[in-house]
Amino acid sequence: MQLVTTLEGLESLLPQWESLWRNAPGATPFQSPQWLLPWWKHFGSGGELAIVSSANALAPLYVLRDEDSGESLGMFLGTGISDYLDVLTMDGDATSLIATLADVSCQMWDLQQLRPSSAVLTASLPEGWNEYREEMEPCPVLSIENAGEELSGLLSAHARKKLRYYRRLAAREATVTYESAAPETLDEQLAALFELHAARWQRRGLPGVLADDVTQSFHREAARGFLAAGALRMYAMKMNGRIVAVFYGFAHQGTVYYYLSGYDPTLDRLSLGSLIVAHAVESAVNEGATSFDFLRGAEEYKYSWGATDRINHRRQLLR
Repeated sequence: MQLVTTLEGLESLLPQWESLWRNAPGATPFQSPQWLLPWWKHFGSGGELAIVSSANALAPLYVLRDEDSGESLGMFLGTGISDYLDVLTMDGDATSLIATLADVSCQMWDLQQLRPSSAVLTASLPEGWNEYREEMEPCPVLSIENAGEELSGLLSAHARKKLRYYRRLAAREATVTYESAAPETLDEQLAALFELHAARWQRRGLPGVLADDVTQSFHREAARGFLAAGALRMYAMKMNGRIVAVFYGFAHQGTVYYYLSGYDPTLDRLSLGSLIVAHAVESAVNEGATSFDFLRGAEEYKYSWGATDRINHRRQLLR
């Protein structure tokens, strides 16, 4: 096992990291270098890298230290804004990775947002350590293998009727088109996402999660990386050429992930949120994806699609 503690060392691992992300069973976009390198550059200030790697595995971690108290806490890169966190391992065994953490000067490892299938949950505890486990947020996931024509295998007849109604309603008001992100349209679509997402939250007197410049800069870099890797799923809904809704998501290993969206709150009567999600689900079906992951949060609309909960887990390792 190799322990990498510098950005230069981490960047030297990029070819191996990219290969592991593309091939390790169960990998998600949130373990990719396209997501985690921008995260470290934008949000990792004050932390110390602690990347554990071998030929067939990689654990993207870092440590925060409090100089006054001497306390230290280790976490996954991406903690906070990532819906799934995990190691990448080709053989499904994380015991060696976890054992190496005992050699790092850190009092506790707080490993969050682990899916039930995570190898971290079954890895043996290092000798002399204790642990604490708990369930975290649900992530509703929709199987789309048997979606059928007009999503008949997913939505009830009533739900399909409502979707057709809102599509006809929007079409009566304007010419409706959908545009997928491309190098020449990405900046425009991201700017629209930031603006539309903020507009919805401002109606509640809140800034929204995309309001600050650092977060927007992070997503611009991550989205460009995913687009180049073929993993970005971003769609803009236009009415008479004006962007009124944006879907921002990713795709990897047969799953499309719905991360965020934004839509014009002055057009609530058209149910733009439903229309842009429906377009994303249909696009996922057409590309041959087998599941559509709504990610964290138990919002009612996710279950109206027939999604069922996958519960994330937390495992804390205490020296």
